[in-house]
Amino acid sequence: MTKFEVLVPMSDNGREVVVREEGPNWFCALESALSGLGMADSMKNIVCDVKEDGTINITDTASGRTFLVRELDLTKNIQKPVEEKKETPKITRKDEMLADLFTDVMDAWNLSEKESSDFFLDLAMKYIPSESGSFAKSTLSSTDLEFVSCRGPKGNDVYGIKIKVGQGLVGFSAKHSCFIAVGDVQKDPRFFKEISQKIGYETTSIACAPVRSLETNITFGVIELINKKNSYRFNEDDLEFLRFIADKMAEFLHAKWTESNNNFEE
Repeated sequence: MTKFEVLVPMSDNGREVVVREEGPNWFCALESALSGLGMADSMKNIVCDVKEDGTINITDTASGRTFLVRELDLTKNIQKPVEEKKETPKITRKDEMLADLFTDVMDAWNLSEKESSDFFLDLAMKYIPSESGSFAKSTLSSTDLEFVSCRGPKGNDVYGIKIKVGQGLVGFSAKHSCFIAVGDVQKDPRFFKEISQKIGYETTSIACAPVRSLETNITFGVIELINKKNSYRFNEDDLEFLRFIADKMAEFLHAKWTESNNNFEE
């Protein structure tokens, strides 16, 4: 077991608490520290940035809190994460892009359930440019997720692969109904590297969004984006776009599921 120090900002009094935890990896240490402070919900929507020196910066996109995790043998003192410089605003403003996305997503309602997988995945890659992407579908009758829509140089090799719910970042997203963005997946203990090794594809950054119906709590699958273009990590804006697309896909699939008498074709 490895010892970690977790720096947790406390919004109620403006102070920061340093918690020492033992665990097999940094993620377990963070989860244990936040659970002990009654902040377990902060694990549901996080952006993880693993630095070269071993420091892990985790941002809870819901509250804006930033947590810092380091192994005790890496440093004696925890310092506050250095605030990153904001990128130069793009010509297209975020609100304008969201307006365009709202219009584009309406085209899905004329599609079949099978066609929707490609449509929503392509939409995600359009607004969040990535090298590769996939949609892993839940069969609803088992604990498997199957990649039924794939894009990228190794898309054909990934198509049809099945993983268990809880396995890898995709399975983790499905199991816990959480949105995830990781900047260096090779240092994240949840990363299921066997698929990348099998198909010979280098994976650096991943973002995942569960496609979960708010009406039934059914998770229909997970949208996954891999290796963001022109950047080493996905950011909070990317997760906002991805969350919107996943929510709309869940609304669409819920409607189709209802029309089919709660029985999708497997």
